[in-house]
Amino acid sequence: VNLLAASEELRSKGLGFSATAEKELKVLIGAVSEILNTAERAFSEKDLAAAAQVEPLKQVIVALKEQMRTRHILRMQQGHCSIEAGFVWSDLLTDLERTADHCSNIAGCVLDAANHGLNLHETLRAMRADDPDFRRAYGTYAEKYRLQAA
Repeated sequence: VNLLAASEELRSKGLGFSATAEKELKVLIGAVSEILNTAERAFSEKDLAAAAQVEPLKQVIVALKEQMRTRHILRMQQGHCSIEAGFVWSDLLTDLERTADHCSNIAGCVLDAANHGLNLHETLRAMRADDPDFRRAYGTYAEKYRLQAA
């Protein structure tokens, strides 16, 4: 709903993003689409391998969001985008990251249920800290969803 509202705001106010920002947004949307599909598969099929792929992708999405925020500030300083479009940009980034957070929670619950655990946050923390498969998957996703040089 928030993503639709942002799109409507851009349209109704005649706002848009720079070509560079649009390319960046496509990268983030690709990552969020993949995390949605992976979390859905993990949940509907109780697919533990898919569930284990969600958290590394979520961490890549978090990093992308931060890079995109920084790049947006630089574009604003250079006069390549408006403050008004920047507010919509910021909201979009936040909403897409929240979507990834929800996917992480779903996949974490799938993993917890399979292990008869009841501590989602500990499960996710342990994955990020101790799991070599997590680090490998993170690297793969970071490469796949890397932003072009500014």
